[in-house]
Amino acid sequence: MSPTSLFMSALIGYEPIVDRQRNALAMRVSVSPGEPEVNMAALYREFTEQRAGEGGTIALRSSAPIDEELLSIEPSPTLWIEVPGAMMDADEGRALAAKLHEAGFALMLGGRPERPLTPDLVPAFRMSIIHVDADRRLQQPLLQALQAQAQTKRSIPHVNDGVRTIAMMEKCFERGAVAVVGWPTEDALQHVGRENGNPNYATIVDMMSMIDRNEDPVAMEKVIRRDAALAYKLLRYINSPGFGLSVEVQSFRHAVMMLGYGRLKRWCALLLATACKDSNLRPAMVASFRRGVFLEHLIGAGQDEQLRDEVFILGVLSLLDKLLKRPFQELFRNLHVPERVHETLVDRRGPYMPYLKVVESIENGPDPQLPSRLDDCVMSLGQCNQAVLRALTAPDLISA
Repeated sequence: MSPTSLFMSALIGYEPIVDRQRNALAMRVSVSPGEPEVNMAALYREFTEQRAGEGGTIALRSSAPIDEELLSIEPSPTLWIEVPGAMMDADEGRALAAKLHEAGFALMLGGRPERPLTPDLVPAFRMSIIHVDADRRLQQPLLQALQAQAQTKRSIPHVNDGVRTIAMMEKCFERGAVAVVGWPTEDALQHVGRENGNPNYATIVDMMSMIDRNEDPVAMEKVIRRDAALAYKLLRYINSPGFGLSVEVQSFRHAVMMLGYGRLKRWCALLLATACKDSNLRPAMVASFRRGVFLEHLIGAGQDEQLRDEVFILGVLSLLDKLLKRPFQELFRNLHVPERVHETLVDRRGPYMPYLKVVESIENGPDPQLPSRLDDCVMSLGQCNQAVLRALTAPDLISA
C-alpha cells in the first residue's frame, strides 16, 4: 500500500490533551485503518511525511500493530506514540518498548497492563492514560483519593481520558492528573468561571459591522485605538513571521489596508472565539480554530473564496455560545454573520449543516457515521483526511 493511499479508507478523529494550565500540550489523533496490513510504522511514516506536528505535538493512537519496523524510521519530537497497555503484558512487547525508547521515540502508555512495569521500563513512558470510568480515584471522596495518592509512589504521570465536561476536568486535576484528554465543553453554558465574558466583544462586533458596511480604514482605526487589547493583537498578528513583511507595521490604518476587509473579518471572527478569559474554556478555543481551518481545507482551494471564508467563520464561531455562555440567537442579534452561517448555528439546518456534522464526527472519532456524513457533503474520506492533516499542521494562532 502506497503512503498516498493509506488514508483513503482510514477513519480519523482528534481531541486535545489538556494540561493543568488548560493549554493543549498535544493533539491526540486516533486512526482506525481501513486496510488490515497497515501497521503503526506506516502511519508514523505518513504523518511524518505530511509534516504533521508542525502546528503542535501529535499523540498517535491506533489499533494498527506496533512492530520493529518503527525502528527503521527517524523519530520525530513532535510525534508521540500511544502504546496499548495490553502490549506490555508480553515479554516481546516490553522488549520492543525499551528499544523504541532507546531509539528516541516518545511513548505514552494507554491503559493499565495486567503486569506491573519493571523499574527499568518506567522511564520509557512520559505519561499513562487512564479512562475516567476505570480510575478508582474519581469514585472516591476527595480526601480519601488524596490520601491514597500520597501513599502511592507513582512513577509515570497519569492522564485521564474520556473527559467531556469542565466539572470532570476539574475533578481529575484535583485527584492528581497532570492532563486530561477530550473536549470538556458539554457543560460550558452552565459553568461559571472565575473570569467570565469577553472584554473585547462589543468592539469586535463594531469592527465586523464596519467591514460589512465597507467603511473607511480611518474610521476603523478609531475603533481599534479605543481597545488596547485589540490594538495589541492586531499589530502582533500583522507583524508575525507568517506575513513575511520587510518592514514593521506600526499604523492601525496601515494594518487594516494590508490585511484587506475579507481577511480582517476572518481575524475578527477568530478573535471572538479566543478572547475569553476563562482558562477552563481554552479547549473550546482550540476546537474553534481547528474547526475553521479544517472546514476551509475540506472545501478546497478551488472553491469560491466567499464560500471558503464563510465555512471558516462557521467553524470558528460554532462554539461561541459555549465560550460566551449565551445562546446563538441572542449573540447574533447584534453580531452580523453570513445568512448561511446564521441558519446553521441558530436553526441547525441549511446547506452548511452537513459540514458541521462532519466536524462533530471528527472530534468524536473515529466515527463509523463519518462516511455517510461525507456523502451528504459530496466529499470522499480521502479528501476529509487530507483536510484533517492540513488542519493539524496549521500554526496555532490562539495566542496570536
